[in-house]
Amino acid sequence: MGSTTFHISEGGDKTVSKLPEDSRKGKPGRKIKFDLGVGKRHWLTILLCLGIFNIYTIRICLSIAIVAMVEPAAEHSVNSTASTNATANFNETSPVVTDDICPEPKGLGAVQAPEYTKSPRFKWDSQVQGTILGSYFYGYIVAQIPGGWLARRFGGKLPFGLGILIAGILTAITPVAATYHYGALIAIRIGEGLATAVCFPAMQHLLSKWSPSRERTRMSTLVNAGAPIGNVIVLGVSGFIGDYLGWESIFYIYSAITGLWFVFFQLFVHSSPAEHPSITDAEMILITGSAKKILPDDGGAAAATKSSVPWRKILTSPPVWAIIFSHFGQNWGNYTLLTNLPTYMKNILRFELSANGLFSAMPYLALWIFGVASGYASDYLRHHNMMSTTNVRKLFNTIGNAVPAAALITVGYVGCDWVAAVALLTVATGFSGLTQSSFQVNSLDLSLAYASTIYSLSNTFANVPGIVSPYSVGLITAGPDGQSIFNWRIIFYLSGGIRVFTLIVYGIFASGEVVPWNYSGDREPVATQ
Repeated sequence: MGSTTFHISEGGDKTVSKLPEDSRKGKPGRKIKFDLGVGKRHWLTILLCLGIFNIYTIRICLSIAIVAMVEPAAEHSVNSTASTNATANFNETSPVVTDDICPEPKGLGAVQAPEYTKSPRFKWDSQVQGTILGSYFYGYIVAQIPGGWLARRFGGKLPFGLGILIAGILTAITPVAATYHYGALIAIRIGEGLATAVCFPAMQHLLSKWSPSRERTRMSTLVNAGAPIGNVIVLGVSGFIGDYLGWESIFYIYSAITGLWFVFFQLFVHSSPAEHPSITDAEMILITGSAKKILPDDGGAAAATKSSVPWRKILTSPPVWAIIFSHFGQNWGNYTLLTNLPTYMKNILRFELSANGLFSAMPYLALWIFGVASGYASDYLRHHNMMSTTNVRKLFNTIGNAVPAAALITVGYVGCDWVAAVALLTVATGFSGLTQSSFQVNSLDLSLAYASTIYSLSNTFANVPGIVSPYSVGLITAGPDGQSIFNWRIIFYLSGGIRVFTLIVYGIFASGEVVPWNYSGDREPVATQ
């Protein structure tokens, strides 16, 4: 018998042909096609996307629920051009409506909760609320680097799945903790942060094992699309859930969804193609360049322990620090909006809970559209040799930060024009989705072997804004006159300035080329072309 070769089609990686040696010598031979259809990597992408969706529903459901959890203060009537029948500022115990606060938009009042909805309310001022909203990130920052080690030690499946499951369980007991004391709620949020911190390094590890080079960016953006989808769902429907079922139901519903997802994730996902019992040879070749399955005797522990992480080279690598800076700047802008957008719409634009959620969700719908589109566009530019990987990453990062910075600063100058404000916030958040095709996938460009480690390091620094941003907003808006257009203008300037600075750093030092220290250690073969 003649030897066998496999030919992977250039068109869309849809088929792999198996040709006997005789056919390549001009003799007739039989051509066998393996139609990939929906491959195992596609199921992985879907379930990872839903996993990220769960992380974000858990992370941000408190941002909208807290609007209903806090006891409204007594209304005050003052001589002002602002609406005299305004709902009191929920962030303060003694708010004053000033000229710098907008009148309530007509026709956009709250959907009144039925009389039988008797959820408890709490007397938390703006600083307590800022501490509660930021507490998630105390745990989230601490466990990032350990999360990268866990992914390398046990594979991506175990830490990703268990992390989300544990966070879902903690979410279910959030109402009990909040009723007991806000300190207990802070402890729960820290625990959720610890549990989900391991998930993003684990996700990077799974993508490094499962993504063919020509599909890498689009797979990454499709997975990360779970974040804006989660934002849209939480912000869009949580207000109605809170109005009709009570704010406690917000936490119960998202926790139940997490548990259901975990079952499917455990059934259908494996840490690498080599560990999947039913993957086809065709898909195996497409992903790794070989049909041979290489499995360590101990389920992956050997490969993780034989090669130590080159920390010195990682920490002295300019492209790695470019990722860290850009990740930090983008997260500052995103977390400023993610944790405080409902507050801004409540206190400045005067949207009540249900309308607040709907309009807060619109920017994240744009983020999802821009993010997914950028993945396909960037892969097209790279694989048609129209731009190098380095220039593609820099281009998408520059646009994805410069436009949001300009739009966000402009929001501070539109006054009470809520249509313009919502439109600019949508533009700012939508264009930031382009960064999903820059620094968020850049660690996979630099090193498939240490992508999870690079991402865990980047995510550690990048989530400092998750703590500092809500707290800084609480300080800037503190006091009877704190919730004003002027003070929010300061917040928007701060956010935009940080994004511009970090995009400049990324533009100078970023790279899309494989680093030399990627080739140390043992790992599975991975197709690079």
